[in-house]
Amino acid sequence: MRRIWCVLAVGVACLASGTLRAQRADSAPPPPGISPSLDSARAVRGARMSVVMYTYGPGREVFERFGHIALAFRDSATGEDVAFNWGMFDFAQPHFLVNFLSGDTKYWMAGYRTADFNAAYARDDRSIRMQTLFLPAIERAALFDFVAWNAAESHKYYRYDYYSDNCATRIRDALNRVLRGQLRTAFSTVGSGRTWRGETARITATELPVYAGIELALGRNADRPLTRWEESFLPSLFADHLTSLVLRDQFGGRFKLVMRDTMLATTNRVPLPSDEPSRIVPAALLGLTLAGLLAVLADANRRASRVVLSLIVAVWYAVGGVLGTLLLLAATVTKHAPYMGSNTTLLQIHPLLLVAALVVPVALIRGVRSRVALGVSVTVALLAACGLAVQLVPALTQQNGVVLAVTVPVHAAIAIAMWRMNRAV
Repeated sequence: MRRIWCVLAVGVACLASGTLRAQRADSAPPPPGISPSLDSARAVRGARMSVVMYTYGPGREVFERFGHIALAFRDSATGEDVAFNWGMFDFAQPHFLVNFLSGDTKYWMAGYRTADFNAAYARDDRSIRMQTLFLPAIERAALFDFVAWNAAESHKYYRYDYYSDNCATRIRDALNRVLRGQLRTAFSTVGSGRTWRGETARITATELPVYAGIELALGRNADRPLTRWEESFLPSLFADHLTSLVLRDQFGGRFKLVMRDTMLATTNRVPLPSDEPSRIVPAALLGLTLAGLLAVLADANRRASRVVLSLIVAVWYAVGGVLGTLLLLAATVTKHAPYMGSNTTLLQIHPLLLVAALVVPVALIRGVRSRVALGVSVTVALLAACGLAVQLVPALTQQNGVVLAVTVPVHAAIAIAMWRMNRAV
């Protein structure tokens, strides 16, 4: 918390300075080309400004694995140099966990002294890439006007979204605004086949619990190939896309946006994998192993075996039921719906498993087959099979093979175990 207050103090001090001052109007300052008199004044101010984008490599924490980015302005007349950062948040915020789960997390932006900001990342052994942007003078001043307005107390807060509204997309959108939409036009083509699921799985590959959660949570929308505009949610990809970008100024002249691209600091960290991991085979081995274990326990004619079997089934169904209920809520009533909706994983884990967790283990431990327990277990298995079958329908295909490889064999094994039991008298 102390660090956050320091950041805010530095930001306020910098914004209050004579040269780099924030615009306090209620509405955002107009982009270039709207007011000739304003553009004339901007040309004078922008002539002594430089704009630099800093991209920071992954850190050790999960939320740092995606990298970070900042936009810095320097005034050559005063020497003032401020880096603006849209990635501020506080775990101690009231209801932070609830807001995070509902997709209503509040972030804000603030200004740092650039040297101090970069030094903090260098001490944390994170790489720093510096790209000097060759913007015309009017656009440089207009960009600063907008960023300074955004840093005002009444404008700095926003609802953070990992894929569509984060530290990288905020800078992307600000640049696009002063460049009269040229950035979005240039980035409108489909990229190299990346998807939200694939990039998230690649980045979290070594964090198995997070990786598993991502595979469960993301729906079909996360499997759509992204445009370069959408790929820019990742700071490193956004920086790469800018490198070779050529635009036109207001007079029709062509200019390369990035005039200088250098590494200020390197890292000793193990680099992230370049491709999404393929874990279907290990997942299938896990699913078949669990299914085989359940079959062995179901065939054993000992009470101890039935107790172990019922405990495993109770935990399996209970965990799946809780996760499925949360997933259903996330896909329907939270702001995560654009990414977690249309999720065929709900055919594998769903609220019906909570009912199964109550009735099936009781039947298993008694060693008799009740109609309710059999009906519930068979229904669960058939839903799982439907989840596998819909993969054959192009409009419903989802990249959740890892989930299917684990859940389908286990659901089938439990239903078969119930079917083979003696009928209840």
